[in-house]
Amino acid sequence: MADQELSAAVVTWTGWGRTTLPARDDALLVASLGSARAIELSPRVHALEEEFFRSNAHLTAPDLPSMGEMAADEFRSAHPDVTEDAVQALAWCYTYDYK
Repeated sequence: MADQELSAAVVTWTGWGRTTLPARDDALLVASLGSARAIELSPRVHALEEEFFRSNAHLTAPDLPSMGEMAADEFRSAHPDVTEDAVQALAWCYTYDYK
């Protein structure tokens, strides 16, 4: 079962679907969830990003789309509880950083 609240926090924090570049901004979490809940979820959001970025897809993929999909596939298998929107938001950040 997907962790809807954590996944939504990832999407909010990255700015996926709302900003032109990855935002990765804790202030977005505070504005969306309030400071108490943002303080609780922020470390988990950051940990998911760190885990996503452990992928070596940027070293082995032949192109940017393949890189994002390879990293996303690795992450999905480790975190089936994270929604597809959150996976895509993290892939967006990953491919942006490694473009």
